[in-house]
Amino acid sequence: MLPHISIQPSETRIQALCFQWHWNTFPAYRGLLHTHNNNSHNAIKGALNKALGIVKGVSDLEYFFAGKSYFIELKNLAGYQTPEQKQFQKLVESQGGAYQIVRSLEEFQYLIESIHNRPSL
Repeated sequence: MLPHISIQPSETRIQALCFQWHWNTFPAYRGLLHTHNNNSHNAIKGALNKALGIVKGVSDLEYFFAGKSYFIELKNLAGYQTPEQKQFQKLVESQGGAYQIVRSLEEFQYLIESIHNRPSL
């Protein structure tokens, strides 16, 4: 008998699933969930990104809803934050911001639903 092997979806796959679910579930809020696209594929693109203000460690997604920004870092079950991501989380939280690590579509759905169900201040 072969051992059970669990294949983890990539963080890219999780992000695509989350974005597509939000896009299809909340068409009135399209554009409020967006990516910062802070990955560079080579040194030239990295230098250009840096010159344009793209900062290493920034969360994968930002969601703006009801006057507040939520920073969302996507990781699969085996993923972990880089030192730059931990520093960005500390910076966001030091300013009273919301930062969340999400590891699945289901966690993302729960997060978005909870954001939508928060009472307005």
